[in-house]
Amino acid sequence: MSSRPATGHPAPRVALISVGIGRVQRGFERYFSDLFDVLQGPVALTLFKSGGERGAHERVPAGLRLVTALVRRLPGRWWGRTPYHRDCLAYAICLLPALWAGRFELIHCIDPPLAAVLGRLRGLGLMRTPLLFTEGSLMPASYYPSASHIHHVGQAAMAAAIAAGVPASHMTLVPCGVHGERFPPLEPQARERLRQRHGVAPQCLVVLVVSARMRTHKRVDHVIDEVAQLLPPTPPDELLLWIDGHPEEAEIDALARSRLGARCRIGHVGTDEVAELYQLADLLVHGALEESFGLVIVEAMCAGLPVLVHDSPHFRWLVGDDGQTVDMAQPGALADRLRAWRRLAPGDRPRPDLDRVRARFDWRALAQDYAALYRHTIDGASRTQPVCATPPSPEHTP
Repeated sequence: MSSRPATGHPAPRVALISVGIGRVQRGFERYFSDLFDVLQGPVALTLFKSGGERGAHERVPAGLRLVTALVRRLPGRWWGRTPYHRDCLAYAICLLPALWAGRFELIHCIDPPLAAVLGRLRGLGLMRTPLLFTEGSLMPASYYPSASHIHHVGQAAMAAAIAAGVPASHMTLVPCGVHGERFPPLEPQARERLRQRHGVAPQCLVVLVVSARMRTHKRVDHVIDEVAQLLPPTPPDELLLWIDGHPEEAEIDALARSRLGARCRIGHVGTDEVAELYQLADLLVHGALEESFGLVIVEAMCAGLPVLVHDSPHFRWLVGDDGQTVDMAQPGALADRLRAWRRLAPGDRPRPDLDRVRARFDWRALAQDYAALYRHTIDGASRTQPVCATPPSPEHTP
C-alpha cells in the first residue's frame, strides 16, 4: 500500500465515529479528535460524536439521549453487560439513518462494542458501507468485529493477530500521531525558570507519571512503591514524584502521601498544559505492563524528555532507541534503575532523538498514510471477505 493517496481521486467520504467525544476525554477521544482535524481536506470527513459544541462537519445522531436512556433500562445482558456496551448499541441505532443518508464510502470507528454492532448490521444487509476498525484495546483476534479491514496502531498487536490466523493482507499498521509542535523542549535557562515557578530545586530529580487512570493496568501504585524505596537516603530536595491524573482516586492519593509525603505532588492539568510537565520533568515513568499504544510516552519523547517503560515487545517497538526499558513486573527493578539514573550527570542521561521521534509519530508525517489507508480499504472492500465472518454478540465484546 502506498503511503500517498492516489492522484486523480476525489476526497473519500468517510464517517469518523467516536462514542465518547463530547462526553469523556480518554485516549480514544483525543486520537480521533486529532485525526478529524488533521485529515479534513484530503479526506471528506464527518465526525459523529455524543455531545459538546458542533463545528462544521460534526454531528450528534438524532434522538441519541432518549434512545440511550431506553437501552440502559432494558432488562437482560444481551443488550450489553456494561453502560458502555449499551451506549454503543444505542449509538448504532441512532447512527443508522445518518449513515444511510450520508452516502459515505467508509465508516471508521474505534469503540469495540460499536464496531461489533455495525459489523452485525453489515452481516444482516442493513448497512453496506465498508467498515474500518481501529484496534486500540488489546483485543484478542478472536473477538475482532466483522470489519472490512483492521487498523493496528502497534506492531506487537498486529503480530499477535497474524499469529492467531488473521491474514496480514486484512490489516494495516499505522501508529497514532501527535502534534510534535505542541511539545517543544525548552532551552536550559527557560527550563530553570519554569522549575523555579513550580518550586522545584535545580538539583531535584523530577519523576513524572501521566495517567488518566491511576489504578488498574496503569499501575501508578507500583511506581509510588518503587520511588519510595529511594528514601530515606535521598535528601528531600533531590527527589520528587509528580503525578498528573485524577486526584479523586482517594486510595492512590493516600498511598502517595503515606509513602512519599511532600515528595509527591498529585494534580491534573488540561491537555494544553501537559507540555509544561514534560518540560520541567527529568524522566517520564510509565508503569503499565501493556498498552495498545501509549500517547503520553510519544508526547514526552517529542518534548525531549527521557522515558522509562516496561521491557516488552510493544514498548521496545514504541520507544526504539529513544527510550529506556526495565522489567516493571519485577519488584525493585524500577527502584534500582532510578538509583542508577540519579547517579548520572544530567548531560550523561540518554535523551530521545527529536528528529527521529517526529519522523515516526508526528501527524505531519502520518497524515498521508491515513489517507492511503482509507483509500486502500475502500478499494479493497469489494474484493475481500470481512476479517471476522461470525463476530461475537455485543454482550461478549471486550
